[in-house]
Amino acid sequence: GKGMPLAVCVPGGTCTTALLLKKSIDFIIEQRQKKKEETMDIRVVVIPCVGDDEYAMRQMISLDKAVGGDGNKEHLPWILRPREDVEYGSARRRTRGYFTFGQPSKALLATYDEMNSENVSLDLLYGAPAWSLLIQNWRSRESNCPIAGRQIMYIHTGGLEGVASQLTRYKHKNLLPDARSIQAS
Repeated sequence: GKGMPLAVCVPGGTCTTALLLKKSIDFIIEQRQKKKEETMDIRVVVIPCVGDDEYAMRQMISLDKAVGGDGNKEHLPWILRPREDVEYGSARRRTRGYFTFGQPSKALLATYDEMNSENVSLDLLYGAPAWSLLIQNWRSRESNCPIAGRQIMYIHTGGLEGVASQLTRYKHKNLLPDARSIQAS
C-alpha cells in the first residue's frame, strides 16, 4: 500500500481463500507489532460470487470455527456488497444485486469485455462478477464501503481455462454477436 491503507480483494465462492488470507495477514501484522515495526493497515475484502453476503458470512464463520477460530465476525474478512443506489433489473433485484452463479449475464459480459480492453484477463464465473462489484464500489465515499479510501490489490484466483466454454454458453443464450470469436483472451 506504500504507506496507504490497503484493501486486498478476493473473489469468494466458499470464501476459504479470503478467510485464510486474513488469518495469515493478521498473524504477520501481529508479529510486526511485537517487534515494534511500522504498522500496516491491510483489510481483506471478499467479493461474493456464489450466493450473497449472508452466505459468505455463514461460510466464513463455519470455516473459522473449523480451523480453531471463534467465529467472531470482527475477525473475518470484510464483505463487498452491491450498492443499494444502483438499478439492477428484475433478476438481480431478487438476489439483492448479486449475480446468480454461472448464469450468463449482459452485465458480466460487459465487465469481462471492459477489463479485457484494459489487458486484464478475467474468467466469467468469479473474475467478472467480482470486478463488476468492485468497479461499482470503486469510488465510493460511503464510510461503510470496505474499499473506500484504500489502495486496491485484487487477487486473481484462476478459472481462465473455462472462459471458452463459458463464452459458448453466452453464445447459446444469444448474448454474443454471431461474428464474435469464442476464444479465451
